[in-house]
Amino acid sequence: MQRTKSLLDLYESIGFNLTVLAALAAQSINISVGFCQGFSAVLLPQYTHEHPNITYEQSSWIASLGVISNPVGALLGGMMVDVLGRRLLLQSIVLPNLLGWLVIAFSDTYLFLCVGRFVTGFTIGMSTVSYIYVAEITTPEKRGVLSALGPGLVSTGIFVVYSLGAFIHWRKVAAICAGFSLLTPFLMYFVPESPLWLASKGQMKEAYNALFWLRQNNSTAQQELMEFTKDRKTSENMSLKQKLGLFKRRNVLKPFALLIVFFIFQEMSGIYVILYYAVDFFKSVGTSVNEFTASIIVGGVRVFMGAVGACLINSFRRKTLAAASGLLLGVAMLGAAVCDSLDGPPLLKLACVLLHVSFSMVGFLQLPWIMSGGLYPQDIRGIMSGATSCCAYMLIFFNIKTYPQLEYYLTSNGTLYLFGVCALFGAAYCLLCLPETKGKTLSEIMRQFEEEKKDLDPEIGCDKQGKEVRTGQRRHSAGAAVSLEKGDVFTPRWTQKELAETEHRE
Repeated sequence: MQRTKSLLDLYESIGFNLTVLAALAAQSINISVGFCQGFSAVLLPQYTHEHPNITYEQSSWIASLGVISNPVGALLGGMMVDVLGRRLLLQSIVLPNLLGWLVIAFSDTYLFLCVGRFVTGFTIGMSTVSYIYVAEITTPEKRGVLSALGPGLVSTGIFVVYSLGAFIHWRKVAAICAGFSLLTPFLMYFVPESPLWLASKGQMKEAYNALFWLRQNNSTAQQELMEFTKDRKTSENMSLKQKLGLFKRRNVLKPFALLIVFFIFQEMSGIYVILYYAVDFFKSVGTSVNEFTASIIVGGVRVFMGAVGACLINSFRRKTLAAASGLLLGVAMLGAAVCDSLDGPPLLKLACVLLHVSFSMVGFLQLPWIMSGGLYPQDIRGIMSGATSCCAYMLIFFNIKTYPQLEYYLTSNGTLYLFGVCALFGAAYCLLCLPETKGKTLSEIMRQFEEEKKDLDPEIGCDKQGKEVRTGQRRHSAGAAVSLEKGDVFTPRWTQKELAETEHRE
């Protein structure tokens, strides 16, 4: 019996490691996202030096065109993800990514450069499917840290492109980015499709195989598959009117509104301005450190703090982490503004900006993206996640495009004050309004937004009248809490065989 238990522990450990590998494969697309987001910061200084006649307006278009196509990519990705599947869509992103980087690398005119920036922007928009995939294959206990890998890998991509741009020509940087775009489709070839999506399409055998690959446990795979089937049957045979009515539900509109407001505060805190205009930002703010060196330092800080944020997200409540992050980055930006007003030491100003970047990576930057993949019901999760990302990228585009004008009218000092104040308001919003999702299954998260509770809540084991219901529980990646009455637990076929062999030996 002891040997059988050891084998069970071994298989569960293998299953956990395979789940982590699948999450890493999906999140690898975010390295390319980092390349796209950080490229303008190294392109603009080199390109304006090569073409002194380029106007300020043209420079802002080079930066913002990498963002303007993000909403289109997010919306298309949201519609395609429920048709093609999570895995195939992640593999398909290589097409706009590779094409865009090659156009940039071989562009000989300003127009082709803009076209390349526009095409690579689709990668950023469509990449949000990685958060959906990770949310659906992981358990509630590990969903936070594995989802937080996404923003961390974005920061890694930004750091790499900043570092390359400081030493080599922007065309060579674009060529390297083009080659790297092949990584994600290669890795996704070895991992399964989302079991939840397969079950929603009626492909139960494939869903079981995917679950067994991820969990390496027959009992767990069967239990989760039963819950998938139950959820699927509730949404079958719906009319067109009923399907359109899905978007009017409270548990769809409320999380959508909450996330959009969160994104507004995020954009107005200056996080993406520093990201897209890193070199020019440090030049305008004025620090004693070379602007290229400062941008590399910022990239390194983002990578390190992204790892710290991934660790913290499993230890603290989501709303607490977001509020603390917003408060600290707001104070840091206001410190930079005060230092600038008093003509303080440039190094102190740089330190405040670096603290702003650091604190943003422990909650305020990554949480709305992570939550957008898990706050919506399964039946429309793909399209609503895409719609949320679409709105977020429109806000980012507006923020990036108008930053030069904002700096012109408010001066660099005024923009620092604006960013700091918006971050403080965002912190208050997160503390008061943001829903808590830490450690909750996807179905528990859905119940927070529903108008009425079900008669039976399997998580607390009580009905509405408070009568206790004796059930066992098992949490799984589908986000459901499965009640297991005595005798209902599946026994893995391979376990029975091992048990018989062990008893025979004894």
